[in-house]
Amino acid sequence: MTRLRPFLICLFAALLLTTGRATIAAEDYSDAKLQSFASAVIAVNAVVEQWRSQIQAAPDEAEKQQMAEQANQEMRAAVDGTEGITVEEYQEIAQAAQADAALMARIDQVFQEMAPAAQ
Repeated sequence: MTRLRPFLICLFAALLLTTGRATIAAEDYSDAKLQSFASAVIAVNAVVEQWRSQIQAAPDEAEKQQMAEQANQEMRAAVDGTEGITVEEYQEIAQAAQADAALMARIDQVFQEMAPAAQ
């Protein structure tokens, strides 16, 4: 899971979907919501991994942009397909985690707790 934390920051940026909502404090997110968020991060990570090399290998910027848009749609679908979280909530938590060390620490803890299940 050590590899996942740096990727979380990359992932938050990769979703390319920002909202103008006010940041909510870390304690305002339930453990269940953060578990759903972590599951969504893993689902989105799979999409990013699938598309990363294809986008990098695209012959021109127009094709890269088209592929990035397709990847973005698939990332949204991955979040939509995760139980207990919406795309808007995912965006909100991702945005809040970037600015709130306590929230990032709680998310890290959720990933650490999920690690044995993933092995």
